[in-house]
This record gives sequence, structure tokens and C-alpha cells, in this order.
Amino acid sequence: MNGNTGVDDPGRFARDCEERELFDGARRVLVACSGGADSTALAVLLSEHFAALGDSAPELYLGHVNHALRGADSDEDEVFAGELARKLGAEFLSVRLQGPAGHEPPASLSEGQARELRYAVYRDWANGHQLDCIATGHHRDDQQETLLLRLCRGTGVAGLAGIPSSRLLGGTEDAVKLVRPLLGWSRAELLAVLDARGQSYRTDETNRNLEIPRNRVRHEVLPLLEEHVHPGVRSSLGHLAEQAAGLQGDLESLGARALAAARLAAAGEGIFLSLEELRSWPRSVRREVYAAAARELAPGAEGFFSRRQLESAEDVLDPDDSLAAADLGGGLRVELAGGSLRFSPSAGQGAPPLVSCGDVSLQIDGDPVDWGDWSLSARREPWKGPGEDTLEEWVDESSLAGRLLVRGRLPGDRVWPLGAPGSKKLKEFLRESGVPAGGRDEIPLVVSAGEIVWVVGQRLCQPFSVSPGGASAVRLHARRLEDAS
Repeated sequence: MNGNTGVDDPGRFARDCEERELFDGARRVLVACSGGADSTALAVLLSEHFAALGDSAPELYLGHVNHALRGADSDEDEVFAGELARKLGAEFLSVRLQGPAGHEPPASLSEGQARELRYAVYRDWANGHQLDCIATGHHRDDQQETLLLRLCRGTGVAGLAGIPSSRLLGGTEDAVKLVRPLLGWSRAELLAVLDARGQSYRTDETNRNLEIPRNRVRHEVLPLLEEHVHPGVRSSLGHLAEQAAGLQGDLESLGARALAAARLAAAGEGIFLSLEELRSWPRSVRREVYAAAARELAPGAEGFFSRRQLESAEDVLDPDDSLAAADLGGGLRVELAGGSLRFSPSAGQGAPPLVSCGDVSLQIDGDPVDWGDWSLSARREPWKGPGEDTLEEWVDESSLAGRLLVRGRLPGDRVWPLGAPGSKKLKEFLRESGVPAGGRDEIPLVVSAGEIVWVVGQRLCQPFSVSPGGASAVRLHARRLEDAS
């Protein structure tokens, strides 16, 4: 057996942990164990590693979250995990998740929903048992799959860095680390570890359900890429993640310097940052400043901003725009405060609306609705072709998803103006259209399922335009209330 299997090299796991300093100073370590091959292999390897450390080893816990989604199979997973804990001499913790009012959870959960439920349990365990580390069984194949999924869905440098080997677990009373000791190991190597020890494991048949995107990437997309595009695609993805992780580390270091340089001593709750200092740094570094501020104010926040969050903060920072505040989600708010940019927790249910008249539902073939100084209507009518009236547009009814809303602009809004090659930020479009900064909050937007359909008085958006050929059309009409006779 060669050295790449990991079976004939008992020191490999210990070296991985020591090089990354995963368990330095830890007294209590929990393995998150589903009962599957990956987490079972982690529990076995970690138990062996701690046994070799003798009296200096941390106390080992094994924790199992029963999502109760697979009937008797879920309960058998929990039994298996308990028996494994006893075999390894680890303290066993388990939780069976309950739905509302003590009922069973829903019949299915998305990958993200299940993850959030598990991590809530991990935080409870960390606080209740004074844990120092929680170890999960993510391995090299998971890293490759995650990176490919993020590439498909859209991501930045932080997303390309993939799954970190260690990070703090937010929402805990103490600094608890979430660690992944197996990121250098492949799934095949972990199966070989279990086989060499005669250790059984549980199999979740839902892992072969191709309706789940990760499973399709694992069982179809990656093998197809290996066979027909490049046999070294897995290694290429791994190298990309390593390089991105290095670059992201550099950006975070610069972000820490920029945060320290921009931070102002100011009275009041929140973090106050100098506008002049912030604007002297590149946008990529400001992203890390914003993310660091978010983590400081809300320790459970993600480690990097989404594009929408970044653009919301940048919109407020923009000196040519009158948008003075934005709710970033996650209980965070950013606003101009004199010569500073202030990050603070949102009050109550969120930040006050940026446009006083809020959202108004616009019913097709219903009565006209008022929004600010405007009256708007939507009616099914035969399309008459492009017109000259800037306060009238026709849209393809089949392109609309759900009800129409009329609202004001929000941070991060994007539009695809009719005839343009692609989308752009709404504020850039308004600026190019000659709308003064002071008047941009007064322009109504017709919206469908979160997408802007019409910037009233300016331009229809490309995805909603009517094509010649008799498509069912909806006529949108607007007029200023002071123009009413």
C-alpha cells in the first residue's frame, strides 16, 4: 500500500493537526459525527491521535444531530453514533431536532437549512460544555465540490478560497474554533482508513439523490470534467483554492490595517470610520473592512460580504449620492454620520425605510395606486408597439413572477435598461440619465419578484420587454398627482 492512502502512515493525521495548530491549547474537543464514513473516520483518527498524546490529550466528545428526516434510518444513525462514542471512550451528546410546537421537522430541508440547524446545536454544545474546538469531517473532495458549486453560482476571492481549515464559531460565549482536520484527505483515503481498521459506518441514500446540486456535482459533473475536459481538474481546483486562500489572507491583513487607520473615537453605539481614509483604499480592501466591522458587531456574521451587501455599503459611501443609510441584513445597519461611516446594530425590526412611502402592491387590472407624488396602474391591453410617452410602457405578462410592487430604490439595486448590453447599478443608470442626486429617491420603481421592471419616466428593463408576435401584454401607466385634472 503506498503512502498516499494514509493507512500505512499513522503519523500523517498528527502532522496535519500540528502543522495547522488545530488543537493547540484545547481541553475539550467535539467531533460532529453523522455516522457516515467521513465523520466516522475523523472520530477514529482523532481518538487514535489523542491516545498517543497520553495525559496531555484533550477530552474527546462525539456529538450527533438527528434531523429526523429519514424515519427509522435517522434513529439508527443516532444509535450507531452513540455506540461509536462508547467504543472510542468519548462522551456522547445527541439532539433530535423538533419542528414547531414539538412536531417533527418538515419532510425535507435544503442543505443550507440543515446546516444552520446543526450549527445552532453546535453553539449550544460549545456554551453548555465549555468546548474549545468542534471538528467536522469535511475533506478534499468536499473542498473541490464546494469550489465548483461556488463558481457556478457566482463568487469572489473569499469564496474561491473554499472551506477554511479553521475559523471561529460565531455565537459562542468563548472563542470556540471550528476545525476541519481532513481537508488534505480524499474520500477514497478515508474509506481505506476505515477498511484497514474493520470499522463500519452508516450510508445515507439521499447522498445519491441527483436533485441535490452537490450530489450531481459529485456523481456526474466532476467525473465528466475529468473524463472529457481535463483529468487533473480536481488538483486544479485544489490549487485554485490554495492560491485564493493566500490572496484572501493578504486582503484580510490589509483590511485590518485599513480598519485600524480609519477607525474614529466617537460617542455612540457602533463603529465609526473616516470617510476620507476609507476612500483612500481600494474597493477590495474596503470589502474586508466592512466584513471585519460586521464580525465585530455580530460575531455570528459570515466572514465575507455578499455582492449585495458590499454594494449597499458602497452606495452609502458614494459622495455623489443622497442615499445616507442602508440595512445590510443580519441585524446590521450602515449610515453616514457627519464625516464618518457608521456601522451599528439595526434597531427593532430593522432600519427605518429609506423612502417614507414604502412598498405598494400594484394589481394588474386593479385600481390605480398612489406612491409618493405618483399614481400608477397596470392593465392587460393589446400591445401597440413602442411609444413616445415616457410615462407609459408595455411589458410581457409571462415575464412577471408574482405580484407587482411599487417602491423606491434600495442599496444594491441593479437594472438592465432596454437596449443596453447588460445590467448595471441603478444609481449609475440614474446618474447617466441626468437625474440629480436629490431626486433619485422620488422616482418610483415597478418591481416583480425583486427584479426592477420599470424605472418610471426613464426606461423599461430588457427582460420584461414585449417581443413582436402577439405576446400577452400589460400596460403600465404613471402620472404625477399634481397633473390630475
